[in-house]
Amino acid sequence: MKHSLRSRLWHSFCWSSTLSISAAATAGFAQAACYSTPRAATEAIRPGSALSPVSEGAGYRVTGIQSDPVLGRRWAIVSSCDHTGWPVSAVQISGSDPAAPSNRIPVTSVRSIPVVHAGDIVRLWKQEDLLRIEVAGVSEETGDLGKIIRVRLLRRNADDQAIQERFSGIVRGPSDVEMQP
Repeated sequence: MKHSLRSRLWHSFCWSSTLSISAAATAGFAQAACYSTPRAATEAIRPGSALSPVSEGAGYRVTGIQSDPVLGRRWAIVSSCDHTGWPVSAVQISGSDPAAPSNRIPVTSVRSIPVVHAGDIVRLWKQEDLLRIEVAGVSEETGDLGKIIRVRLLRRNADDQAIQERFSGIVRGPSDVEMQP
């Protein structure tokens, strides 16, 4: 039960960085008229908009709509009319996605999902101007992003005896801990 909840939350977290395409709003944007600014292009697609397009071949046009189901936001994908090879940009459309609020996960709950568990093997690292140190260790605590945890290193001396060393570090990601001084 606990594992399935963690799995569902992790799956939702991954989708927060990936925007899903809203199929209902993509029809007809490719041949849309061009407007003077990206914001004007997004305002022109709203129902009842009275904005008039600029001359063909110059300005910006909306080529699609994407929806973020986790945050409940919608984005208009805007491209340049006269430079079709330029990268597209995303402009947030005012209001929220009416389909998303039921699936929305509060950001605070995503942040509190443990990404390192006690007993996990982690990469402990430290970055300075001209030096980077990385070692493998075992986490002694469970931690979510930004939490300080203890990590134990095992090394062997010349007599083949294990010597334990402990460090504290900040959890930066799954199996990724930044060493603290």
